[in-house]
Amino acid sequence: MPAAYREHHPHPHKSPSPKPKERPSSPRIKPWLLPQTLLEQLITLPQQLLFVLLGMLGLASYARQIVRVNAAKPAEIVLKNKKKEDVASWINRNTPSLSGTFKPAWWAPKEAGRELAEPERELTPSGHMQTAFTVTGDFTDTDHVDYARTLLRVPDGGTIALDITPPSHASLPADAPTIVVCHGLTGNAREAYVRNVLHWAALPESHGGLGARGVVVNFRGCGGTPLTSAQLYSAATTCDLNTAVHYLRNRFPESSLLGVGFSLGASVMARYLGERGESSLLSSGCVLAAPWDVVALSHALEDGWFSSRVYSKALGENLIRMFFRNFDAHPEIKWTETQRQAAVELKKLQDKGPVRLKTVDEVLTIKVGGPQPPFPFASADDYYTYAGSHKLIENVAVPTLGINAFDDPVVHGSALPFTQVQKGSHVQLAVTGGGGHLGWFDGPFWSKTRWVRIPIAEFLSAGARDLPPRAEVETEVNGQLDVEEGVMESDAEYGQGQWQWCKGPLMIPQMGATPTRIGWRVVAEGMEVPDLKAPVIQGL
Repeated sequence: MPAAYREHHPHPHKSPSPKPKERPSSPRIKPWLLPQTLLEQLITLPQQLLFVLLGMLGLASYARQIVRVNAAKPAEIVLKNKKKEDVASWINRNTPSLSGTFKPAWWAPKEAGRELAEPERELTPSGHMQTAFTVTGDFTDTDHVDYARTLLRVPDGGTIALDITPPSHASLPADAPTIVVCHGLTGNAREAYVRNVLHWAALPESHGGLGARGVVVNFRGCGGTPLTSAQLYSAATTCDLNTAVHYLRNRFPESSLLGVGFSLGASVMARYLGERGESSLLSSGCVLAAPWDVVALSHALEDGWFSSRVYSKALGENLIRMFFRNFDAHPEIKWTETQRQAAVELKKLQDKGPVRLKTVDEVLTIKVGGPQPPFPFASADDYYTYAGSHKLIENVAVPTLGINAFDDPVVHGSALPFTQVQKGSHVQLAVTGGGGHLGWFDGPFWSKTRWVRIPIAEFLSAGARDLPPRAEVETEVNGQLDVEEGVMESDAEYGQGQWQWCKGPLMIPQMGATPTRIGWRVVAEGMEVPDLKAPVIQGL
């Protein structure tokens, strides 16, 4: 059992960081390459100056060269073969795709059944176009993945759903790697960007895959996960991921756990790695399109004319629908009076039209988005200040690769944590000029190929080969549990599993929470995973 981490709780009422500067508009020109050495020099400049210079050159959104930002003093890691290597060198050596360029797909409209000639085309790939295709593209027949679901009941009465692929994973070698995935806002294991990685990872090595098991940790109420307590999830909530990785380390003791997070799930995973530090049970982390600075993210979403009317409202509506789907279906849950009043207020707002994401956070998320404490928060701004994972980068103690697109219209490119990465020891941030939000498409529409799977696969393959499992998790069985306030009034437990508790001292389940024991009860295994209708816009 790893020791509890040293808590670094930010002041809950700290004023939000200043609004990031708007990205400069760029002329519609074809991208061209900057010498790698010049880019490396530019990236060491203060980020505001860097983006001003790139904007003046007309390259802020269109530079094809991938820029890596490393720790100024990268830490040394010990590999399975007992050799030592610094983190930056290890990541650089094993991810050659990030040493080159990324050329976004040059999509063009069609007219009268023909593709337009080159001079007629839109000459600048757009982050909006990449993001739009992520949302509207039909990926039904791509990257098929089968899952089997395990349900865990946790001590506060909540339920975590773990969707595992392949369903026959019990036949895998004991030391087969386990890919632990966190999806985006209101997403689930069926998301195309999740399947894109796990379809490859679950293939046998003889077929070009990793021969791994994949485990998607569904957020509470998402992906058909039954909501059984008065708590949902948020960018600030890591306690369920913490429980899930304890369960997985105990269930598969010889397997290295390799984390992959997408968007909001990337924020949760980055926070977990920063909160845990040396006691992380994940051997590595790969975080895609992470909203590192949630304050800056909110400014970008709410202050932009287009983003506030499209992205913010769509994401807000997704959260509302997810909440009421669970709220209406489970009247037996013991919501507090404040939480019930929030539901009434949110319904009134919804009746007037689409609701922006910050409004939903202000009314609902700050009250139901995580354990008490640190929830509830006084305001959305207080929650955003707490939730930012960029403040914890210096505490990350396992190899971690972040990949962001500078033209991401959801996660503002000018708010990426260059300074924090340079001050840290285990994180590398790779920035592509294009790619949008969770897009990175580099082929024609019909190919639906995502370039980003290449560096993800490189990083995971290296982790599976080189990084040993983290600390063992031992448990003891105790079938007794006192039901606390806030969970279901009636004991709706089912299944035959007994409560298992991690041995060792009390642990802080996440920053700012009350120390407790980490435990779970397996209430179902081998369940089918429901096919779910996609949300309005795939998650944050």
